Amino acid sequence: MLYKTRYEYRYIYRGPNVFNTEWSGLPGLGDRAFEVHRLAGSTPVTSTEMTQWRVISPSPGSRDSLVAVFLTVEINSEQNRLSPPTPLILKGESEGFSPFCDKITEMTSFWDNLPQPFFILAPMEAVTDVVFRHVVKRAGAPDVFFTEFANATGWVHAGDKAIAGRLVKTDDEHPLVAQIWGGEPGDMEQFATHCAKLGFDGIDINMGCPAKSAIKSGGAALIRRPDVAVAAIAAAKTAGLPVSVKTRLGYTYVDEWREWLTTILQQDIVNLTIHLRTKKEMSKVPAHYELIDDIIKLRDDIAPQTLLTINGDIRDRTHGEELFRAHPGLNGIMIGRGIFSDPFCFRRAVELSSVEEAVTGASSPVSRTPRAGEATRKESSETEDSSTIHHKSELIALLYYHLDLFDHYQSTLGRPYETLKRFFKIYIRDFDGAKELRDQLMHTKTTDEVRSILAHNDRPHYTY
Repeated sequence: MLYKTRYEYRYIYRGPNVFNTEWSGLPGLGDRAFEVHRLAGSTPVTSTEMTQWRVISPSPGSRDSLVAVFLTVEINSEQNRLSPPTPLILKGESEGFSPFCDKITEMTSFWDNLPQPFFILAPMEAVTDVVFRHVVKRAGAPDVFFTEFANATGWVHAGDKAIAGRLVKTDDEHPLVAQIWGGEPGDMEQFATHCAKLGFDGIDINMGCPAKSAIKSGGAALIRRPDVAVAAIAAAKTAGLPVSVKTRLGYTYVDEWREWLTTILQQDIVNLTIHLRTKKEMSKVPAHYELIDDIIKLRDDIAPQTLLTINGDIRDRTHGEELFRAHPGLNGIMIGRGIFSDPFCFRRAVELSSVEEAVTGASSPVSRTPRAGEATRKESSETEDSSTIHHKSELIALLYYHLDLFDHYQSTLGRPYETLKRFFKIYIRDFDGAKELRDQLMHTKTTDEVRSILAHNDRPHYTY
């Protein structure tokens, strides 16, 4: 990751012979010295770095003028913690000289290189763990993955056991953003630093979760505590990763959106994801698409550098692309519940191919051969539409893959078997007999029982 560090110098000089003064020791400019009278003129400063000089003087050439010199030097580096800039040396008379220096570190990250629109799998508690992220990746990957949200204060006080495997990841998951939440900026700073050490590509702060457990100190509660929200963002930035925010339009009323989003946009975050409902609305009303253009304008006015992502009722890639075209200025599309209706929702049209191409791959963290008793590919039924057969085959193949991953990570995640059952409805659907088959699976107690039922199911399916 490259970091772009910008040094900003401001000099106020009042005294004689101001245009005979030389400056040297500029960071990134080495030992080169420039006379102020050159900088006041039209001659551009040349440098391998990006430099910009501005000299403002109410009376150039005066023996006793007030001169303000502004210098910006930008340096690209792989190091985030750059040493302080070398002090500038003023040669000549320096009566009334007063220097100021600010160092602002910006980073070039994966957010700068995403397609438009980019697609994100929404962070969902007890859903988007390392297992399910790999399933979605095989079915049709989004451009960015988020983890489940993890509590900063819990981790600070109780360690990894408090976050129960929410940050478990593999080296092939990029870009992957750690979503964190909490109401104590000091804890957010420590936890964000921990996430950076683990190798995550970014930090996202959850400021929209409506769950009772979250709003005691974080989540959507921060909508009512903007001072804490601002402090949390600043704290997370100290970890050196790009920081984004996911939030809602407001806490109780839709018309809270302008004041609340203004506060967040003023914090210079890399991406703002907005679930287009309030905390009170939960997911009980349609997403407020009618506000998208107004939100885009607000972003453009306050923070045009911040990417804008929308979330809420978006079904799949095609739907997201329609919204992107209808609302110029959007950057990203986040899909959450849509994945439960269609695990292939992120697929591009060119990816709609055979199950072997969609579900298998050398990069899979688990490779396998069919177990004893598992069915291989069968001929298409004469009484069932071939496209239905194919779709069912893909879904069941993904379920087999999910079972294998669940077993593979069980010792690491330690999640009970019952948590797996919530996923059955994703795969066992949209074909004859799906309800009956799903009922059987809901009574199982092990992954092997599931495999046995699938193997004896009289409908054709693929394995890999």
